[in-house]
Amino acid sequence: MQNGKSFVLFGFMIAIAVVLSTYIVTDAMRDIRMSHQIIKVRGYAEVPVQSDLAKWGITVDASNKEIAEAYHTLAAYRAKVLNFLKSNGLKDADVQIGPVSVSELKKRTEEGQLLNEIERYLLSQIIEIKCPDVSGVAKASTKISDLLGEGVELHAYAPMYYYSRVNELKSQLLVNATKDARERAKILAEGSGVRLGQLRAARQGVFSVRAADSTGISESSSEDISSIGKKVTAVVTVDYAMK
Repeated sequence: MQNGKSFVLFGFMIAIAVVLSTYIVTDAMRDIRMSHQIIKVRGYAEVPVQSDLAKWGITVDASNKEIAEAYHTLAAYRAKVLNFLKSNGLKDADVQIGPVSVSELKKRTEEGQLLNEIERYLLSQIIEIKCPDVSGVAKASTKISDLLGEGVELHAYAPMYYYSRVNELKSQLLVNATKDARERAKILAEGSGVRLGQLRAARQGVFSVRAADSTGISESSSEDISSIGKKVTAVVTVDYAMK
């Protein structure tokens, strides 16, 4: 009788051992399979910045049938533009005056045939401003058209605004973007009923300087030059194993 009980107990223990070993093997196989499954995510980080350099171009034009008269007119226009810039707080050191460009306008017959006779000389000169006073350039650009009312022939281009210290931000942006990627991966893993495993791969994406009010994640590097308020952004792509 005692031997029978021992036999039953031994069989019960064997059954438990088989169940446990089956579970362990199955769980181990599951871990092996999950370790080969990857969650691929992108991480994003941004830092708001203000432009610290402005570039602005103004072209002054003059024309006359006499080249000397055209040049005198151009010189008078140039002086008015320079006085305007100075009165708006821009320094002489921030202003560069380019060479005078001369072209000839030939006469045409009533039928439109071009003649070898000069009708007028067309002169132009570009004035370039490169200045850290970003707000000063922005304000001046909105008022430069006042000179048209004084008879000055000019064309003012839209100012371009830059942030010159992007490289100083790259390391911290990469750290923040990588942390963001891990948080996204954890959310995806938990939502899938698995746990996040080890980092398998990390790839640096693009750095961009974008307008402060831009949205979305850019896949390609870009540089906004139309806005004073900007943000420097970084994107990384990482792969995590699941377990």
